[in-house]
Amino acid sequence: MEFTQCEECGTRIFLAGECVPAGTYLRVDDGSFQRLHLTASGELPASFDGHIARYRIAAAPCACQLRQTRDAATTIPIEITHPMVNRELV
Repeated sequence: MEFTQCEECGTRIFLAGECVPAGTYLRVDDGSFQRLHLTASGELPASFDGHIARYRIAAAPCACQLRQTRDAATTIPIEITHPMVNRELV
């Protein structure tokens, strides 16, 4: 059976809707690395944001997660303002 894997580090990637064994998974498609703990085998949840959610087993951080976490720590935050945000109602 074919499966999806990370192009950089080769970690197995599971797609939303895929039936997986119980365990802890991390969402990797949006960079959030949000944890999801399944107490029984079942389908991985959809993202409901228009993207196909992708997950990996949370056993050990992959190189991609370590690099992204390191890069995020060295990024200078910027504030973006928009004329419609924080506008007083008259």
